[in-house]
Amino acid sequence: MKPLKLQPLLLLSLVVSFIINDGCSFVAAFQQQPSSFRELASSFSPPKACVDDRISFAGDYMEESAAASRRQFLKQSVLLGGGALTSTICTPQSEVAFAASDSSIFPGSSASSVELESGLLESRVMEDLLSPPTYGLEIPDIYYPSYFAGVWGTSSVGTNVEAPCGIPLFGGNRTYAAAKNEIGETNALKYRARFVTSSDRDAAIADREFNVREIAKATMGANSVVDVPLATPNKFCCLLAPAGSPNLLTVDIIALARRQENNEKTFDCSEVVRQIVAPANQNKPQAGIPTAGTNKGGVPTLLKEIETVSLYTPGPLINGQVQTIKCRQRTATFLLPSQDDPVAYQMWQMTRGRPIDVRFYDVTYTRQS
Repeated sequence: MKPLKLQPLLLLSLVVSFIINDGCSFVAAFQQQPSSFRELASSFSPPKACVDDRISFAGDYMEESAAASRRQFLKQSVLLGGGALTSTICTPQSEVAFAASDSSIFPGSSASSVELESGLLESRVMEDLLSPPTYGLEIPDIYYPSYFAGVWGTSSVGTNVEAPCGIPLFGGNRTYAAAKNEIGETNALKYRARFVTSSDRDAAIADREFNVREIAKATMGANSVVDVPLATPNKFCCLLAPAGSPNLLTVDIIALARRQENNEKTFDCSEVVRQIVAPANQNKPQAGIPTAGTNKGGVPTLLKEIETVSLYTPGPLINGQVQTIKCRQRTATFLLPSQDDPVAYQMWQMTRGRPIDVRFYDVTYTRQS
């Protein structure tokens, strides 16, 4: 199967969203990235321009650093890693990002799931709430109902794209138009997803590495994932080699907040992740809170935070098993303030705490085994 051809800056975001919810917050992040990893890897440097140009360039640069369709996000979630380059995948930068997660635009609450009102996640999607989430890292992983266990054929269809802060901050007219073009059944992203039985409770957990590799195959080519040195609930690192690109990318995805809500008929879950994308040959950063900026070589580090909320509804039992699952999903991408870049900081101020990119997807899971 040929990899999907996505717009240049949409790729990264897609992947993260899918990972977050099929493992899956990680996948969503990849989806929402505006340009394909391929193009992002080919030209990983923002144009040099004045402040006004860069704010509108929030269309070109943001396109590659923070916008994208779900399909693109899936592509983004495809991580690469391999051989001697493995050591560059999980950089000190991501360690710092995790340690400094209290600096996130998502302050996170120490409140437990019991303390927060049930139905919180559903309201964020159905009412399209644009405020940062109030939940924190409530659980060690997302524990799906046991009927999720198995391998599923997955189809993700984009249904809507919003630019709450305006098209310039979304990434510009070109990026916005490309995202709009990803909407519809004809652009559905199809891949396999696997969930395995948890060893410590009656539930299923996402096989993140499997899911990312499958998404990568569908979006960036069969051999796009070079290596996945780390795949844990709170941190995912990989090295990507998008088909046709001369460069490798390292991707670090760090969980900052997580929540799930169960009831008799539905299952809702959400994750907030920080995504860091950089060229594989980038110099290792020094201590300090990582911000969106450039390294000594002038190459940008793309840094953003993505909330992915998924509302699952299982189909009827057939031969004693759930054979289909429907999911309504929303991803929201937020900018982070930069300590090194006045323009990036100004762009962050312009958002006033709102997401720059909001996308909705209808996802269908069909059991394969």
